[in-house]
Amino acid sequence: MYQLDTQAARHADTAGATIKEIGKYVGEFIQAEDIKTKKGGRGVAFVFKSASGQKANLAIYTTSADGERYQGYDTLMAIMTCMQLRGIKPAPGKVTKWDYEAKKEVQEDGTLFPDLHKPIGVLLETEDYEKQDGGIGTRMVLKNVFQPGTELTASEILDKKTQPVALAKMVEGLRHRPLKGARPAAQRSAETAGGPPAGHPASSGFDDMDDDIPF
Repeated sequence: MYQLDTQAARHADTAGATIKEIGKYVGEFIQAEDIKTKKGGRGVAFVFKSASGQKANLAIYTTSADGERYQGYDTLMAIMTCMQLRGIKPAPGKVTKWDYEAKKEVQEDGTLFPDLHKPIGVLLETEDYEKQDGGIGTRMVLKNVFQPGTELTASEILDKKTQPVALAKMVEGLRHRPLKGARPAAQRSAETAGGPPAGHPASSGFDDMDDDIPF
């Protein structure tokens, strides 16, 4: 005998599905992998799973090989603020990745940030990118984050606000970013990797705030 479970019925529509739409999502990071670029830069690759079961593969690049901070560094600090974490530590673990040859998910040894495997709200945009075969693809981009439940942004949490105001405006500003063929390939690679435009390194904005962090 079975009794109707309406939640399970709804979940069947989205189970295993991939997030493809711009918007605001609540869920959790089920994987946060410490990654390193071929040129020595650092970042974090996330697997985000929404409350409805949809997933998105996201990546932010935090620093260059010489320690220059990218915009992704600010995003990581915002994530930590929304999760009320003062620090995160890498740890060895199993990383789930897609094997293109086998056409299935496989597990490999890797380095994870288990502290980031927590609930989070995300704002996702889309952007076009150039594939290795020369074609054009579209991927999800992590634009910003907020605290689930309260819907407060990182700045509002640090300012000890109790009413969310910024999030609605952030949602309105979400958009698709087309590939601009006129850009030099090197510049395009830097931008799709989450780095700032040339000559405009991102600052963290958190350097002098330790004594006033509300968690």
